[in-house]
Amino acid sequence: MTAYWFLIISVFIVIIQNRVFKIMSLHRVRYSRQFDRRTCFEGDEVALVETITNEKRFPLPWLRVESLLSSSLRFGHDHSTNLDISSGQFLQNHRSFFSLMPWRRIRRTHRVTAIRRGCYKLSTVTLSAGDLFGLSADSNTMTFSEQLIVYPQLVLPDDLALPPRSWQGDMSVKRWVVEDPFRRIGVRPYRAGDSLRQVNWSATARTGDLQVHQLDTTADYNVLIVLNVEDHAEVWRTINDVETIEQGIRIAAGTASHLIRNGMEAGFASNGILVDDLQSEVYVPPSGGEPHLYALLETMSMLLVERQLPFHDYLKLLAERLDRPTDLLLLTTYTDDRVIEAIDRLSIEGHRIVVRNLLPESEANAS
Repeated sequence: MTAYWFLIISVFIVIIQNRVFKIMSLHRVRYSRQFDRRTCFEGDEVALVETITNEKRFPLPWLRVESLLSSSLRFGHDHSTNLDISSGQFLQNHRSFFSLMPWRRIRRTHRVTAIRRGCYKLSTVTLSAGDLFGLSADSNTMTFSEQLIVYPQLVLPDDLALPPRSWQGDMSVKRWVVEDPFRRIGVRPYRAGDSLRQVNWSATARTGDLQVHQLDTTADYNVLIVLNVEDHAEVWRTINDVETIEQGIRIAAGTASHLIRNGMEAGFASNGILVDDLQSEVYVPPSGGEPHLYALLETMSMLLVERQLPFHDYLKLLAERLDRPTDLLLLTTYTDDRVIEAIDRLSIEGHRIVVRNLLPESEANAS
């Protein structure tokens, strides 16, 4: 009889604690996670900080935290022993178990290496907690808006040719030089063809000869870097040789950085699509300055290696968009008759064009 009552009481206790834990387990449990910075470059290491807090008098016998992250974020080997990572080709599943006493906080910092450019969102995390015996669990899914933008690595090949007005290393080359009407550095004698609006009347009265403002000169040089995301001429939508296109993105990033940091202007265009805007054309007009460079790098980070338009059609679209002579650097895996025709049209309209083949010459000829 004693054993019988003991069994009844035990079952009653199990049921009661199960109901209590089901109601109280996730109440006032706080969880947060964020990267220590918003941006980085390919190959950089960042910190992912997660904090779990039990803000009540009630203990948590166990708490399971599950989340999905991109496999392109590689966790270091020194991560916590209670972090189980199951990694696939594109995603990795993280699962952690904790036990939290009342009013306790756990803070963990994971060292993460960004091995590929892109935009990585923390998205959702699922918290699960239950009773002492694990008979049932309550769960809560939390959504996060934090993201990490990974810029492409800056690659500038030694043999990269730029349109003819560029600088390449320490080699002296011809630049397109124009007078800047806003920068006056003195006066000079009037020459045939000078505008009367530039006459300096004070200097003319003083010298007795017609004098005009001496204007400083500035370099008007800009390059639009155009990337073809197609890995061969007859591609439909899926790109097979993704790594070659990724290398093209790195070359585009390195070239843009080289130009802008040498005081020139650079832009970026592509027949691909952006991860947050699948319909719009990928086009950033040439400009200069550090903020513009990072805007270009962010656009390159967001680029999906998926074709929106055939490359020859995109070049025709560019011919209609460009309203002044522009130097174009085309990064592509091939040039067929249709692409050459579009290039000729751009040349006739006054644009200077250099084509950089992303494939070795033998592979390019085979494609």
